[in-house]
Amino acid sequence: MGDHRELRKAKREQSIYYLQVTDRGGGKTVGRLVDLTTEGIMVVSEGPLDPEANYGLQITLPREIAGATEVEFDAQCRWCRPAANPDYFDSGLQVLDISLTHLSRLELLIKYFSFSG
Repeated sequence: MGDHRELRKAKREQSIYYLQVTDRGGGKTVGRLVDLTTEGIMVVSEGPLDPEANYGLQITLPREIAGATEVEFDAQCRWCRPAANPDYFDSGLQVLDISLTHLSRLELLIKYFSFSG
């Protein structure tokens, strides 16, 4: 598994809310947002995510930001491990592809809904 923290370039910002993260393809809940950067997110989930698997993700925003209620992007799961609570798993996902519009929304999400924002 290795030490994934050494590979991280940007400081993760902890989300104020555990926002729902879903798979755009089927609407299935992938997990809840724990922290984020413009380069990746960490989610907590009831089941493990497949490391190296690609996902089309959507984060549902707590309120409208810049006229939208979601942020969408493609990401790859880089690691997955049991969470502090043994009933859950923590997973780190790297953003692979995001439009400029959704990147702007992600930046606003960090600004308005993180503890350091």
